[in-house]
Amino acid sequence: MRMRTGLRVTRRSLGRLVTLGAGLAALAVGIACGTNFEPASLVDSVRILATQADHPYATPGQTVSLQMLAYDGRVIQPEPMKVWWLPFVCINPIDDLYYDCFAGLAADGGIAPDSGLGAPDGGAPPPLLKPGVDLTPLLIEGTKFSLTLPANIISAHATKPNIEPYGLAIAFNIACAGHVEAVPVDPTSDNPIQIPIGCFDKNEIKLDPSAYVIGFTRVYAYTTWTNNNPVIQQVTFDGGAVPDSGLTVPHCTASKLQDCQAYSLDTVVPSSSDEVDPSDLGPNGMPRNEEIWVDYFTTQGALDDDARLLYDPVQGQITSTATKYHAPQAPGPAVLWAVVHDNRDGTSWQQIPVTVQ
Repeated sequence: MRMRTGLRVTRRSLGRLVTLGAGLAALAVGIACGTNFEPASLVDSVRILATQADHPYATPGQTVSLQMLAYDGRVIQPEPMKVWWLPFVCINPIDDLYYDCFAGLAADGGIAPDSGLGAPDGGAPPPLLKPGVDLTPLLIEGTKFSLTLPANIISAHATKPNIEPYGLAIAFNIACAGHVEAVPVDPTSDNPIQIPIGCFDKNEIKLDPSAYVIGFTRVYAYTTWTNNNPVIQQVTFDGGAVPDSGLTVPHCTASKLQDCQAYSLDTVVPSSSDEVDPSDLGPNGMPRNEEIWVDYFTTQGALDDDARLLYDPVQGQITSTATKYHAPQAPGPAVLWAVVHDNRDGTSWQQIPVTVQ
């Protein structure tokens, strides 16, 4: 088993984006043993890699703009990937559980009263119709989405002892190499995580998980707490800053990818991005700073580490944060991503084109 080094995987907020696979939430950070599992960093299917809010912590009544990072890494693409947002926002679901949002959808596709579901602008959302109906005309297409938080989002949220009052809005998105339809759920099932939408091809065949992914994004509202997205000062490759034009590397001729030439890959985030986290009090009762880490993704080649810790609430800035990128074995185009998160839902990324000669 290869363990991740230089990374304390606490994920106290689990990041801003969570994706749902095969109807189940992929909430945990997994570490695979052996060689039978593809690393999470390899993008060879339809993926949503991140979502950024222009205001990671918002205030009641504020309009928040979201942007999604999605990519289709399939070698064969019978239909192109498209991305959409569901035409509703879920406000303060029970126990902050995303899947409680779906309980507000009636069996006929309508919106149940007092469901907490509303349109992004605060109005009534359209019905999602019955299963088997193409939902594309109702969805909001594109990587960008805006929502306006209700003025009472904090006061309407259940209070918790010793927790700063807050409100929660959840938006859902989907990347799909086909079209989106509602799917039936089993009302007698004990499984609370039943996703009522799916992705279908032009022949009405439901696509496998390599061709679609459903995700959701949490937006928290506070009265006084704020947070900024971390800044990526630069990404370095083999000791130098990555140019705007991207990278060029020779393809690897070794028989095993692990034996291919390895290049140092690092991400520089300035200390000004390591903000105070008022929710994390140290032994002296004073608030500590955020945890900041970077996730790496690639369409070709291999990475020694999927993620690296950059700032730790106790240790501060980490000094050794580089990982290794192994050159692909086949020439052609590739893509690298560095996605930086803080533990308070801040997110930034840099996409790097790679030419493999």
